[in-house]
Parts: sequence; C-alpha cells; structure tokens
Amino acid sequence: MSELSRKAGEALSFPGKIVGWLVLPLIVSVCLGVLAAKFGTNRLADWGVRVPLFDTGVTVNTLLDLQWHIFALLVLFGGVYAYRDRSHVSVDFLASGFSARTRAVVDLVCDLIFLLPFCLIIVWFGSRFAHRAYITGEGSTYGGMIDRWMIKACIPLAFSLLGLAAVNRIIGTAIALARGDFSAKDKKGS
Repeated sequence: MSELSRKAGEALSFPGKIVGWLVLPLIVSVCLGVLAAKFGTNRLADWGVRVPLFDTGVTVNTLLDLQWHIFALLVLFGGVYAYRDRSHVSVDFLASGFSARTRAVVDLVCDLIFLLPFCLIIVWFGSRFAHRAYITGEGSTYGGMIDRWMIKACIPLAFSLLGLAAVNRIIGTAIALARGDFSAKDKKGS
C-alpha cells in the first residue's frame, strides 16, 4: 500500500513540479515590465489576431496580469507539492514535542476536520467562480490578459489535487496507526 500511496502522491504533486519552472518566465516578465516602464513603452508586441489569454498583443498590463497568473499557479499547485513533502507551514514548535504517533493522530484529525472540508468548499465555489468567468467572457478591462476563466479554473483544480493528496495521506496515516507502525518510534522518544 505504501508504494501505491507514494506513486499517488507523486502524480498528485506533479503539476507543482511543472509550475516551479514558471519562475523563469515570471522573472522575464518582471524585467520586461521594468524596461518598458523605463522607456515609456506600453505595447510590446502586436500580432493582430486574437490569441487565447493574450488577445491581439502584449502590453505592460498584459505583463502585470501574467505575473499575477504565474504567482497564482505557483501558490496553488506548489501548495500541493509542499503538502506532499510536509514542507508547508505548520506548528512545528508544538509538534516537535509530540511523539510520532501523536503527530500522526493530529495530522489525521486535522486533515479530516479542517483540510478536506476546506478543499470541498473551495472546489464547489471555485468551480462556480470559474464557470461564471467563462460564461461572461471575463477578461481584463485595461488592456491586460483575456480568458480569465482559465486561471480561475486552476483554483478548483488545485484544491481537488490537494483534497486527493489529503485523502491519500489520511489513508496512509490510518493504516500506519492501525498497524501500530509508530509504537517502536514512540518508545525511542521520537
């Protein structure tokens, strides 16, 4: 079961590995925006035909929107990756004094009571949020990016992955607790 759980965790956090590479276009976008502001240029590229997300060209406002979109992707999908690796923000100063079994019970209870319901709420309302943006054709009103539904659709998608990662961890933790895998560690004081 642990091999299956590990592979599921890898699959669920894979988008987080991919979006990590978006830091490079983010840096380029920030540098281009700074240079465009320095030289007083607003329109950086114009191709005349409508392209998804970018409309008919790239402006300084497009770059600003792009920066926010990339940052959102990094946070949303990177959060799933951080959750899988347990490198997310936690209350370590409390947990460091707990035994391994107590930490597992706390993780299990918190994942069940707080994380899963939160993910379900975000997926429910986030899906409606993205659908409304799609139906209305929501986009920038100031010359930025269009097709805003695409970035909004990433919210329920990322929280679906986070919820599935939580279910994966809940099952793994419950099995470990049922098997008593933590008892030997507890006696050592870890």
